[in-house]
Amino acid sequence: MERPIAEILSQGDELVTGEITDTNAAWLSRELTGLGLDVARHTAVGDRLEDLVDLLREIAERADLCIGTGGLGPTCDDLTVEAAAQAFGRPLELDQDTLARIQAYFTRLGRAMPVTNKKQALLPQGSERLDNPWGTAPGFALQAGRCRFVFVPGVPGEMKAMFSRWIEPDLRRRFRLAPARLVVLSTVGIGESSLQERLDRIALPPGVKLGFRAGGPENRVKLLFPANFPETELNDTVKRAADAIGDAVFAIGGIDEGERDLASVVGRELAVRRSTLHVVETLSGGKLASRCAGEPWFHSAVVVPDSAALYRYLGMHPTDVPSRAETEVVPRLREQGADYALAQIAHFERDRLNDETETVEIHFVLAAPDGVWRQTRTIGGDIKRKQITATALSFDILRRYFLRLSGLWAC
Repeated sequence: MERPIAEILSQGDELVTGEITDTNAAWLSRELTGLGLDVARHTAVGDRLEDLVDLLREIAERADLCIGTGGLGPTCDDLTVEAAAQAFGRPLELDQDTLARIQAYFTRLGRAMPVTNKKQALLPQGSERLDNPWGTAPGFALQAGRCRFVFVPGVPGEMKAMFSRWIEPDLRRRFRLAPARLVVLSTVGIGESSLQERLDRIALPPGVKLGFRAGGPENRVKLLFPANFPETELNDTVKRAADAIGDAVFAIGGIDEGERDLASVVGRELAVRRSTLHVVETLSGGKLASRCAGEPWFHSAVVVPDSAALYRYLGMHPTDVPSRAETEVVPRLREQGADYALAQIAHFERDRLNDETETVEIHFVLAAPDGVWRQTRTIGGDIKRKQITATALSFDILRRYFLRLSGLWAC
C-alpha cells in the first residue's frame, strides 16, 4: 500500500533569514512519519504573497496532505489566509463565531480588541474552521486538487495542541494509514562515509530505506521498514547491519527501547553497578562534567584548561612526556574515592584550539577496580568539534570497558 505524500509549509521572513529555527517542521515530520505518511518536502517561504500563492498551487497537484504553520496573525506580514484565498479562488469571508471568540479573549484580559485582530476572523470561503482555545488565531482546512490543506498557527505550543485536537484524528479518518517502523543504530567514533562502506557489504531487503543522521562523533544509521514487515526478517536485518558496523554501535532504538545517547548508555551501566565516576577534563573543557551533572553516579570533576595546567595539577614539568603524565595521573584518580575515574591527557595550548588545521593527540586513562585501561585518539576540527569529540570518546572508553566486563567486545 502506498503511503500518502505529505508536505510541510512554513511562512515567515524570520524563518528564511535564519532568525529562528523551524522546529515546527521537524516535530510535524516525526509525527506524520509515525502515523504512516511519507513526508516529501519542507518548504519555508518569506513574507511574499506571490510566492505563497504559486507554491500552494504546486502542492495541490503533487501532495495528499500539506500542513502549513505560521502567517495567521493580525499583522500585515501574516499572509497565509490571503494566499490560500487567491490560490484556490475562495473569497475571504468574516466568520462571526471566530470574531466573537477573539473579542471574548481580549475581554478576559481586560482589554479592548485591536482593530487589526479582526483580520484573524477572515477565512477562505468553504474552508473548515479549526478552533484554537490556546490563542487568538484559528486554523482552517480545505481541499484543493488532490491535497488536503491544514493551516495552524506557528506558535509551537498552539500548533502541537491543535495537531493533537484536530489534525491527527482527521488524518486517521481520512487516510488508510499503515505506520512504517524506524530502527535507529546509534554509533560513535565512525564517520558517515565509513558507515556507508560497511553497510554496502550487506543487501537490504526490498522496500527497506537506509538513511543517515550526522551528529559529529555520534552518528545515526536509520533503517525504515515498510508497514507489516515480518518481525523475524526485521530483526535479522538489524542484526546484519549492526554486525557490519561493528563495535561502534552503542545503542539500537526502535525495537525494544527508545533511542538513547552515549551518556545515558554509560550512565545506565554505572547506575546498575551502583558505581561512581570522577573525571579529569582537559580538551572537553567541562562539557563532560556538564553531561554528568545531576546524575546519582557522578562523583566529582576537575577541569583544567590546557596541558600546562594539567602538568601543574600532576606536579610535573611541562617538558615531561605524555606517557609519564598517564602514569602520574593514576594515583590522583584513585585518591578521589570514586569507583571509576577517567582522565584526558593531551598536550595543547588553549589559544590554538580553534585552529581547524591543528590536531590534538589525546590519551584517555581509565582507572577501574580491576586495572588501568588506556586509549589514544587524534582529534581535529575547531574548538567546538574538539570538545564535543573528546566528550564522546571519554564516554566511549567507559562503554567499551563495560562491554569487556560483559564479555561482548575487547576494550
